[in-house]
Amino acid sequence: MGGFSVTPGLPDDWDGAAGDCSALGRARWINFGQSWFPGPYHTFALRGADGTCEVAMGGAVLPAPAAVPRRDPWHILTGRTADLGLFTAEDHPWPRDLDPDTVYPCLMLMYPYYGTFPVGTQTADPSGLREFVDGLVGWAKSTGIASIAVLYLTPRADPLVAALADAGFATSLMGQRCDMPVTWSDFPGYLKSLPKKYRDEVKRELNRMRERGLVTGIRALADDEPELLDLRCRLIAKYDGGVNRADQAAIFDMIRQYVDPEDITVFTVSDGDRLVSFSLFIQDGREWTVMLTGTAYGEPNADYGYFSCMFYQPAELAPAKGITQLSYGYGTLDAKRRRGCLLYPYQAAELRL
Repeated sequence: MGGFSVTPGLPDDWDGAAGDCSALGRARWINFGQSWFPGPYHTFALRGADGTCEVAMGGAVLPAPAAVPRRDPWHILTGRTADLGLFTAEDHPWPRDLDPDTVYPCLMLMYPYYGTFPVGTQTADPSGLREFVDGLVGWAKSTGIASIAVLYLTPRADPLVAALADAGFATSLMGQRCDMPVTWSDFPGYLKSLPKKYRDEVKRELNRMRERGLVTGIRALADDEPELLDLRCRLIAKYDGGVNRADQAAIFDMIRQYVDPEDITVFTVSDGDRLVSFSLFIQDGREWTVMLTGTAYGEPNADYGYFSCMFYQPAELAPAKGITQLSYGYGTLDAKRRRGCLLYPYQAAELRL
């Protein structure tokens, strides 16, 4: 039972191996996100003689560049996603004019929601990690893989990054992600945690919401959510230029399938009888992760609704729910930082075979 192995999907003992890792590495997040990979999701694992999971990660073999740039090594590592802020450095690991045929098929390791780290009993052990990496490279060579890309490596993966570099991978800083530690016991405490200029900015936004009669709400996810779906589609259309309503509806269905109702909280802001913004948070232990958000872009009160649903309402409710961290991911870093988020680096590693 020991040694390096590659298996489809997730093994039954995944969450046991994951231990106290962040939500992004939990089985349910991977299960309802693995369909977004343009190829079957696999688990790569190093196991001890007794079958114990020592080091494991997940990913997929991509036969060609993926349609979604933020989930594709060629787009990311050549700098074609510069407008998304995925790389802070000007120099990218792969040349801009790199022929994709030279790096595909590509083994891409990452969890579906843009965070990557190993799980298991040996995730801080240099020898165990190096054995895992050697197994990974050996398997890739034996199956005709042209390159390996490990993306969105969080600080938890720092020992793995060292092992990858030792095995010949080129490593580089990709960018930063945002998380908000909950250090307050009530909303006034949240406000006090902000620097004065940002605290005043939040107060102004809340005053304008009251002046405009915007109403906040907190509720569960219903069996059918046409209003939330409409707002979600408006957000996707704004940033991606096009939207497939059926694909977005499927995300709501996957959440209902994989997440217990008591772990889902929907924050809303309404203008009269119209919903203008929502955010959907999923609770894992003492961590809240924003999964979906949507806003009526183009309407005068939409921005106020967005900031309320994303930051102010969760910050107010978090202490009562026992939440100690709000996880926001990458992108729009300045807006998140001004509302209390801390920035954490994430890295990439690649090896062309």
